[in-house]
Amino acid sequence: MPHYQYTAFNQKGQKVTDVIEAISAQAATQKLKALNLYVREIRADSTKRDRELFPFLSNLLYRIKRKDTGIFSRQLGTLLGAGIPLNEALSDISEQTENKHLRKIIQEMKQQVTEGKSLSEAIKQYSDVFPPVYASMIRVGEATGNYEPTLKRLADLEERNEELKSRAITAMIYPAFMLAISVGVIFFLMTSVVPQLSDLFSGFKAELPLITRIVIGLSKIFSNFWHVMILSIAGGIYAFVRYRSTPKGKRKTDTIIMRIPFFGNLLRRIQVGLFCRNLGILAENQVPLLDSLRIVAGTVTNSIFVEEINSAAEQIKEGSSLRESLRDSVMLPQMAKGMISAGESTDRLSELLIKAAEIMESEVDGAVRRMTQSLEPIMIIFLGGIVAAIMAAVMLPMYKMTEYIK
Repeated sequence: MPHYQYTAFNQKGQKVTDVIEAISAQAATQKLKALNLYVREIRADSTKRDRELFPFLSNLLYRIKRKDTGIFSRQLGTLLGAGIPLNEALSDISEQTENKHLRKIIQEMKQQVTEGKSLSEAIKQYSDVFPPVYASMIRVGEATGNYEPTLKRLADLEERNEELKSRAITAMIYPAFMLAISVGVIFFLMTSVVPQLSDLFSGFKAELPLITRIVIGLSKIFSNFWHVMILSIAGGIYAFVRYRSTPKGKRKTDTIIMRIPFFGNLLRRIQVGLFCRNLGILAENQVPLLDSLRIVAGTVTNSIFVEEINSAAEQIKEGSSLRESLRDSVMLPQMAKGMISAGESTDRLSELLIKAAEIMESEVDGAVRRMTQSLEPIMIIFLGGIVAAIMAAVMLPMYKMTEYIK
């Protein structure tokens, strides 16, 4: 059903800006009049339409950070805990929200709640903004009448997940930055410095050293075919992305990535940390285990791990325990399997899963620190070796030239 953004005044003369759902602008106006609102302006809400028609583009134009959804959860939990009605709490939060796209979504949810929907039903319609874990946990909070702790746990979960993802990004940015600098320096030397020296050596009758001939040959390739090289790299990246977008390609590339020394193990820890924390929070909020596994499968990005989680859900449906269904997992380390086994045996599954997540996050922190400390000297040595080879290619024939002149 279409959404309309309106500006109106209530009986006290206060200005109200919100979003309403109706089959037409006229029907929306009639709804507002029934609520004793005097409509000043009403128009179709293009943001909602664009999100539905252009999902990929809307991810860029209407991007909402996970940090913002975490703040929303904490604010809503605090207001509901203070006894403020749900629709009033949503209205108050929408006025304080800086992200205008999230503000509109909150206004839409407030309208749906006013019309009789539950918060979990309203939030479920915005799965591109709020992960499935939101609707499931809030539904449990509605059943128990205990909104505040549920929403605050969601806020904590968002913060933890965001921290873990930022660590992964940090781990990737530094080597990528150093590699980009190295490539830039090499490209500059090969296209600007070496060609000038090549012209100088062209009149040198003696045979040039092997290293000099190699460097000059590479320089000619860089100078004459740089556009082909750039197009080849761009084409390779495009082909990789297209291949990875297929189920078979994603599984194959995930398998290769997991085997990369250091990086594979780091990414594995990040995935396991996300799995344990999300599953632990869901178990703590008494969400059924099968529902929890389906939700958690959507929070991890490694296709091999997703297959293992879905397979575990099928085995549990047939009567297996969680520890039995994950016994043969190649992604979960023995420590996590032990925590799950102990948690099921002692009825402390949620507590030990969260403890396992904390251990994984601590290992990720340590691994990122070690990587940043070790990569810098490695990249310096690598770049220094390239520069030294180019300098040797330049100095050796110059030394021979001086001997020839003598």
